[in-house]
Amino acid sequence: MYLMLLWLVPLLALLLGYAYRKKRQTALMFAEASIINNLMPTLDARRCFRKALLMLFAFVFGIVAVADPKFGTYYEAISQRGVDVFILLDVSRSMLAEDVAPNRLDRAKSDIQDLLDHIIGDRVGLIVFAGKPMIKVPLTTDHGFFLQVLRSVDTNSVLRGGTAIGDAIRLALRAMPPEAEREQAIVLITDGEDQESMPLDAAKDAAKRQIRVLTIGLGNPDEGERIPIRDASGNLSYLKHAGQEVWSKMNESTLREIARLTEGAYVTTGTRAFDLGQIYADSIGKMQGTAFQTEQRQQQRHQYQIFLAAAVLCLLLYIMAPEHRKR
Repeated sequence: MYLMLLWLVPLLALLLGYAYRKKRQTALMFAEASIINNLMPTLDARRCFRKALLMLFAFVFGIVAVADPKFGTYYEAISQRGVDVFILLDVSRSMLAEDVAPNRLDRAKSDIQDLLDHIIGDRVGLIVFAGKPMIKVPLTTDHGFFLQVLRSVDTNSVLRGGTAIGDAIRLALRAMPPEAEREQAIVLITDGEDQESMPLDAAKDAAKRQIRVLTIGLGNPDEGERIPIRDASGNLSYLKHAGQEVWSKMNESTLREIARLTEGAYVTTGTRAFDLGQIYADSIGKMQGTAFQTEQRQQQRHQYQIFLAAAVLCLLLYIMAPEHRKR
C-alpha cells in the first residue's frame, strides 16, 4: 500500500526542477545575466541536479522503510502451555431461567468469551448438550472460529430435551487424544440437573486419565426459577409439566462430587456475577501446563532499518551539499 506513494517521485522531480528554474528567473529580475555572477554565487546546474537526486533517493528510501520490507529468514521457537480444554455447555431449556441475568445460557456464553482471554495458545473445543451431547467445535487454536460458533448456540442446538451431563463428559473423553502430550481439562457449565446419565461414573473415567474437571453451577440452588417461554409475538408464559409450572434448581451436590473425583474445582456462582476467565486461571490454570517448545516457525526478518538509515544519510548529504559553484 505504501509503495503506491512511489508514483509521487516523478512529481517531486518536476517540483525540484521547477524550483531550480525559479531561482534563476528570480535572480535575473534584479540584474542582467552578465553581472549576476558578480552579485551572487553561481548556481551550478550539476550540483543542483545531484542535490535533487539525493532528495529523491531520500524520499524513495523513506517510503520503502515505511512499507516495512521483509527478506531473509530465521527460525523462531514457539512456546505453548500445551493444554487441551473442552468446554461443556448445557443448552437444555432450564438454562433459559432468568435467575442469572439475562438468563443462564446467555450469561454462560458471555463468560466463555472472557475465558478465551486466559487460554491463549491452548486448544479449545465446544460440546453442547441437553438430552444428547454434540461436538460443535473440535479442539482448535482458532479462537475466532470458536467464538463464531458459540454465538450461534441456543436451546435448539440439540434436538433431544433433558440434561445428560455424564454423556457430555464421556463424549469429551472420546474426543481428546487418549495418550496426548498436552495436558487436558474440562470446563462444565450447567445448572446441575441430570436425567440418569451417570455423571459420577463419567467423572471417574476422567479421573483415570488424569483429566481435571472445573464445574460451574448456574442458578438458584434454594428457591429455583421458572423457565420462561416467549411466543413469536413476545408474549411470556412459563414451562409447565402435568399442568404445573416447572421450577429449575441448581443441583450443587452432583457438580461438587464431579470436581472432587477429578481433583478439579467446583465454583458455586449461584446467581451472582462471576469472572470465568479468572476462575479458570485460579483453579485449573494453576494446576495444568508447564511451558514447552512445540515447533520451530520460519519467520522473515524486518529490514526497514536499512532503508531508514539510507534515507537519513541522503537527507544529511542533501543538507551539506552546496548548490553554488566555488569562486
